[in-house]
This record gives sequence, structure tokens and C-alpha cells, in this order.
Amino acid sequence: MTSPAQIHLTKLDQLINNLEPWQDKFTIEIDQLKHIKNLYSDKLERFSKEEQTLNIAIMGQVKAGKSSFLNALLFDGKPILPEAATPKTANLTRISYDTTHRLEVEFYNQSDWQRITDLANSDGQHQEAKVAREQVDMVRQAGIDPIATIEQGIYTKQAETTDEIMQILNDYAGNDGKYTGLVKMIRLFLPMPELQGFNVIDTPGMNDPVLSRTQRTKEEMANSDVVFFLSRASNFLDASDIDLLGQQLPEAGIKRLVLVAGQYDSAIEQDGYNRDSLEATEKNLKKRIGERANTDLSKLAKQKELAGQQQVGALLRSMTEPVFSSTYAYGFANWDEHKWNPSMKHTYTQLTEMAEDEWGSYEFTQADWQRIAGFDPLIQSYENAKADKINIIEEQKQGLLPEAQTNLKNWLNSFSEQVHQRIITLEKGDMAELEKRQKQYQVRINNVASRLEDVIEQAIQNASDRQREISRDLKKGIQENSQLKTRTGTETHEESYTVSTSKWYKPWTWGSTETRYRTISVNYEYVSPADAVDQVTNFAYQCVSDIEYHFSQMVNPNDIKAKLRKSLLDVLDTQSSDFDPTQFRTILNQSISRIEIPQLKFDIGDAGSQISRNFTGEVRADSDRAKLQSQLRDALHQVFNTLNTEFTHAVSQLSESLNKIKANLEVTLTDNIQNELSQLKQDMANKQQSLKDYQQLEHIIQEA
Repeated sequence: MTSPAQIHLTKLDQLINNLEPWQDKFTIEIDQLKHIKNLYSDKLERFSKEEQTLNIAIMGQVKAGKSSFLNALLFDGKPILPEAATPKTANLTRISYDTTHRLEVEFYNQSDWQRITDLANSDGQHQEAKVAREQVDMVRQAGIDPIATIEQGIYTKQAETTDEIMQILNDYAGNDGKYTGLVKMIRLFLPMPELQGFNVIDTPGMNDPVLSRTQRTKEEMANSDVVFFLSRASNFLDASDIDLLGQQLPEAGIKRLVLVAGQYDSAIEQDGYNRDSLEATEKNLKKRIGERANTDLSKLAKQKELAGQQQVGALLRSMTEPVFSSTYAYGFANWDEHKWNPSMKHTYTQLTEMAEDEWGSYEFTQADWQRIAGFDPLIQSYENAKADKINIIEEQKQGLLPEAQTNLKNWLNSFSEQVHQRIITLEKGDMAELEKRQKQYQVRINNVASRLEDVIEQAIQNASDRQREISRDLKKGIQENSQLKTRTGTETHEESYTVSTSKWYKPWTWGSTETRYRTISVNYEYVSPADAVDQVTNFAYQCVSDIEYHFSQMVNPNDIKAKLRKSLLDVLDTQSSDFDPTQFRTILNQSISRIEIPQLKFDIGDAGSQISRNFTGEVRADSDRAKLQSQLRDALHQVFNTLNTEFTHAVSQLSESLNKIKANLEVTLTDNIQNELSQLKQDMANKQQSLKDYQQLEHIIQEA
């Protein structure tokens, strides 16, 4: 069934086609209609492309089996996604369909690399510092010049086959890749039918030493339709998983987050020796893992809510029921045995031998493997996400329709008035009458232009006044975003102590001792540079959004044109017995419709780059916390100053454009009048044929 949005586009195409014979006589007007149609068509096409492509992201630690999980879930086990072996090789990767094999590699910028080398040279023992050292060592061992490499910015390479592009990819994403340590993000395009309809985002499974990549990861997830968080069922939601969730979840944007207890087969193998059946094993695992998910995620959700991240808290509370999944079990159920890799074969042997020895010679069934695989609820998750996306985009398409219909209606009214006025002029007038009108119009044009210029001058003044008001409001947001959120962490360390091992009844043991160890857990408070970057970034985007909204209200092109038309009606002398203003008004209305009012748009770039360069990990020391607090305030002020400067410049450009319109208004109006009257004089030379043509055109307009 054809949607109303598509029906309207077809209507525009038909109208443009029907008007083609009049292109020479109404070039500007028909070009306006084509512009209206193209804008509408481009928006519909963009929505249609978005509708047809599902963005799927996956989170999880390195070695959680993310790549093999997605390969099985989406591509029936084909090794489409490269697997990361260690944290240093876990790049942010986006994989999409295209007609050719293509690799786009985005390297770190110099600030990012300087940050990594500084971190590698520090005394820090946290995860980010360790990863940074691995990256620097990797680059050093490769014997390449890091600065010369990253100055390329983005490297693009094409290949003929998938095998060839995968070999190239290994240099940039492999465990032994020559350039892996310098890569910020990879975009891989493959002409594989399985990829059509998907964008797959594989996120770094680590505490990233580069905050700018953490921010990019958050942006990718916020734009995703469904995000799978993968945690190994045998060590479900360990401290690293919780850290990863806490660091990489964006504050808003994720539409659907699915918690997956992966490698479920390994958990069954570990727990099965203590149970008397597969059913008892699964029941115990699901109970234990479910309780762990509810407890740990509720705790993390509470921390997020106390830190003011309400949306993240709600998202975490929504994912406390994990989906249990096994890529290997999916393979056991669906793939021929020759497709099993050695690890799969080993796992299959271990599970079947355990079932035989511990569960009374039990044999796994096809239904068992399918249930353990758990792919049905996972597939349903992204099918639901796709259905949700289609519905949302269809609503957005329909939201375009009223505006498009209004634009067409306004164009038709204006064009109809112009054509009808030509018919009346040809029916009632002659060449002498046209000459008389031309003189009357010329006498009045100066007065009309002056009044219309007043309207534009008022728009310029409004823009200047509102700019100052908006700037004052922006500055208030600095104080609201300048306080860092305090987090609580836990660290453990081993402590040794000495105990006596002597026995009173064993004289030879008198005076003997042994060293024992105990684990001590200590809570501590810290602040996160990632939080500071989030606060600066959110402040920047909120400011931009507010500016664009308020500016669109105060400098609305349609409002300005409406005021120009009202002023035109006020100034025309409708009481004069020897002057009919109808045609004059029609011509001037056409002129007003053609005026292009500039609109405000600007980009603030990477607002948190300064913080990203100078801080990493957990900031605990009072002096470092004070420095981070100071840099947060500095960054907020920098964002304000940047926005205010760009805003002031944008208002200046707008005023300059409006002033040009004002300065050229009289000339423009005069030219339009001259062109219209010149066309009428040509029509008068072949009056009857011209009348017939215009009446036919009027019929087409009425039919539309």
C-alpha cells in the first residue's frame, strides 16, 4: 500500500511534468516548485535509507566472544567480523554493506597519541595505563613513525576480494597488525548479501585510554537501534563488565539494550559436574546469574541515578533479565560438523562426555542445542527493534507531509494568482493599457520598497537584540554544569601477617611461624574525566540546540515574508480610481516569495578535547581533582566563548545578508515588474493563443 507521503511525492512529479511546456514562460516559478519537490524527495529518501538499515552494536570485554557471537547471530557463522585477541587490538569498528570491498581507517590525531604516550610513560598501574603501554610497545616494535602515520588522517584502501580486504585489515586491526596501535576507528565495507540491511558496530571492550574514542563509542551506541551487552556466563558481570557499563553507556539515545549471558555452554560444563541433570544445571545457572544481574545492575543503576544520569539508570534496570546464549550450541544445532573449529569440537566432546558420565548417559537433543543457543529471543530483539524503527520513521515521514502540503499550497496559490492575473490583463487590456500600468507601478515602487525595507530592518534589529539575550542565558548554564559528580570505587589488595605455628606438646615447633595472606577491600571516592567530558559535551549540544531553536523563532523566513506581504497591503493605494493594485500586488508577492532568508547553522567540534588530553582513569588525589574541576570550568567557559563568537558572527552574517536584500529590494522589485510586463507585451502580440494557453494552464493548476 502506497503511503500518503509517497502519494504526495508522485503528485509533485506529475505536476512538474504537466508544467514542462510552460518552463520558458515561468522559469523561476517552476524552478521553485522543483526545489520544493527536491527538498521533500531528499528527506524521504534519507528516511527510507535509515528505515532499511538496522544499526546493531555490541558491547563486552575482549575475549567475551563478541565477534563470533555476531558472526553466528547475523551471518550464520561466516567470519565477517574480525576477532580481537587483546585489549590493544580492540578497535571501534563499523561494518556496512557496499558494492565494493573497501576499508577506511581513521587514525588517532596528534593530541590523542600524545595522551597515549604520556600515559604509557607514567607510573600509573590502572588498566588504561597498561593498555597505553601495550599500544606504544606495539608501534615501537612495528618500527613505524607514528606521527607520519597519523598525519594521514583517514586512510582508504579498496580490494577485489573479501580475503584480500581481510589481509589488509589485519595490518590495522590484527593482534600483530603493523598499524593497530594507532587506529581510532575502522569502517569496513563488504559486498556481502548478509550485510544488506545492517550496520554492525563492534565497540572496544576495555577502559579506553583515549577519551575521544570513548565519546565516539558512546555516539555510535546512541545511534544504534539495538545494543547487545555480552558477558561470559561462567564469570557473569564481573568487575570489568560493571566498569565497562559504567564508562561506555551514553546518557541518552540507546533505544534497546539486551543483556546476554554468553558462552553459556562453558557455564553448563563447569556447573554440570555438581548436578544430576541438564535441567537441574540450567535451572541453577539461570537462578544464580539472574540474581547476580538483578543485584549488580540495580546497584549500578542507583549509582547512575544519584549522579544525575536518570536515563542510564532506567536503562540498566530494564536489562536485569539476561538472555542465555551459546554460539557453539548454535553451531552444534545448525552447522555441519566439518564447519566446527577445534575449540567447538573440544567443547562438544567435553559436554557429551559429562552428560554420559554425570547425568546417567544423557544425550543432548537438537532441541537442547537450540535452547542453549538462545538465538530465537536474540533474533526477536533485533526484529522488534527493526519494527520499532520502521514505525518511528514512518511517523517522521508523515510529519514531513503537512509542511510539504503547505509549501505546495502556497506555491499553487501564488502561481494561480499570477496566471489568473495574466488572463484578466489579456482579456481586458491592450498595449496602451500596459504602458500606462508600467508608469503607475514605477511611481509607486519606491514607496513600496521603502516600507518593505522597514520590515527587514526590524528583523535585523530583532536578531541583534535576541542575540544578547540568548548569550546571557547561555552563560547561566556554566554554573549548572560545573560541579563534578563523585563516584565510589572499591579496590582490593593482599596483606600478609605472621602467625605462630608452635604447639606446646611439640617442643621442636616452639618459636616457629608462618606467613599468611588476607584480602582487604577498601572503598574510595573519585571523579571521572569521562563525566567531565560528558558534561562539557552535553552543555555544548544543549546550547547549540537552544540557539538554533530560539533563532529560528526570531528569524523565521515565513514570518518575515508574511510581514512583508502585510506591509505591502498596507502601502498600496486601494482607494485610487485610476489605479488597480491587483496585478501590482501579485507581481510583488511573487518577488517576496523568491527572497532567500539565510538560516543559522554551526558546529562546535570536540568540546571536551582539553580534558581528554590531560586526564584519564579514576582521579582520586585532591590536587588532581581540583585540577580536573578547574579544567571543567575552563572547558565550559571555552565552549561558551566559542559558541558566543560563532553566534555573534552568524548574526552578523545574517544581518549582512538581510541588508543586501534590503539594498537590492527596489532594483529586484523593478526587474520583476519589468519582466512580467515584458512577457505580457509578448503575449499581447498573439493574444488569442496566449489566452488559450493560460486557460489550459489554469485548469492544470486547479486540478492540482
